[in-house]
Amino acid sequence: MKKTLLSALALIALGGVFQSCNKEASEPTGTQPSQSKTSAGARNAAQEEEPAISGSLRSDSLALVDLYQATKGDNWHHTNFWLSEEPLSKWYGVHVDQVGGQPRVVGLYLGANQLKGTLPASIGQLTALRRLHLQYNRELTGSLPESLFNLERLVSLRLRFTSLTGELPAAIGKLTKIDTLDLSNSQYDLSMWWDGDPKTAKEHRPNLKTLSGSLPKEIGNLKKAHYIDLSFQGFSGELPKELGNLTELKYLALYGCQFEGTLPESLGGLKSLVYFSAGKNKFSGAIPSSLGNLPELRNLLLSYNQLSGEVPASFGNLKSLQILNLEHNQLSGRIPAALTGLTSLYQLYLNGNKLTGIIPADLGGAQQPNLIWVDLRDNDLEGHLPARIKQFVPDAKGMKHIAELPEFGYVLFAVSGNRLSGLVPEQYLSYPKTLKLLLPQRGAGFTNLKNDGSLVK
Repeated sequence: MKKTLLSALALIALGGVFQSCNKEASEPTGTQPSQSKTSAGARNAAQEEEPAISGSLRSDSLALVDLYQATKGDNWHHTNFWLSEEPLSKWYGVHVDQVGGQPRVVGLYLGANQLKGTLPASIGQLTALRRLHLQYNRELTGSLPESLFNLERLVSLRLRFTSLTGELPAAIGKLTKIDTLDLSNSQYDLSMWWDGDPKTAKEHRPNLKTLSGSLPKEIGNLKKAHYIDLSFQGFSGELPKELGNLTELKYLALYGCQFEGTLPESLGGLKSLVYFSAGKNKFSGAIPSSLGNLPELRNLLLSYNQLSGEVPASFGNLKSLQILNLEHNQLSGRIPAALTGLTSLYQLYLNGNKLTGIIPADLGGAQQPNLIWVDLRDNDLEGHLPARIKQFVPDAKGMKHIAELPEFGYVLFAVSGNRLSGLVPEQYLSYPKTLKLLLPQRGAGFTNLKNDGSLVK
């Protein structure tokens, strides 16, 4: 039977927790997610290198009881052994391990567990904590307690889809061991779960319970981070140039915030970056050419901003790039011929800009065998359609329903709303259901295809 809060406090005061300390050191962690085990020798060596930390298993247990009380633990989905006489290692979501020769709480996994309320300041007493996972608790509210950032051993902090508010303090820079920082949110009110269907999006209120303020420059101290997601939070102001210090970062998502100003050139220092999303913000000015210096980059997503100037020719250096999305900005000039050398590319979005000139003849050519979709709609392009080159698209059958893609694969050009002219090549006419991607054209239009899709006799 679950103990009451009062009896649990009495238990701790009487030393009940201490009676189980020896068990903590040897017992398995029960309901907790499995953790990889290091050898005893390696663990001891690591402990010798780490400085001593404050606290004890008793202070950990007091902090857990406080968290239970502050977040209405009686209503959690899972409370196995919480506030009982059992060792902390058996409490649901609590992981205990040896730290400095003593058992300590090193992991807290309470995601999607219906926590309701605010995080207590006492959470900072879990000084040995390495992983704090409280994601998908939509009624977790209030600001981030300053004491949270005293947990300098944290390697994983997951607060995704919570209703936390306030600013991210400069103290974030103290978490220098962080590998994963997930603060992402939903663009819609969390009280009404959205299934992702655009048709139902209007039925959902925007999410007003988000973090806000500028991103502190101290985030540049997180030099061991591999994964940072801040999507759909209310962050504003300019990106700190110190982000360029995160040379081990592989994933950076800033989508759907309120960031403004120019993208810092220092982002070109993120040499390990594989995924970068900064769409749906208020970024302006030119796209830094330094982004062309990221050899591992596979996804570059900068759509729905106010970016201007030309598409950097340096993007031709991104040989690993698979998706380039620059749609709905204010980009001008010509489409760089260098993009035709992106041999790994399979989706290109340049629609909704102010691009001029002709479409490079080799775009979607034989040297780009994976390219399936080129969206150039609503620009000011002129000249002729490129010839269609046969492509060998993976899983072309499975993608056929998208736009009647031929079974063996052809690059699909979406070019409506431009000033293209001349003949539509025969390869396009063989697939009439894809002609809607070409029409209408402004100006003279195609000589063998009317804007209603019918052939000129």
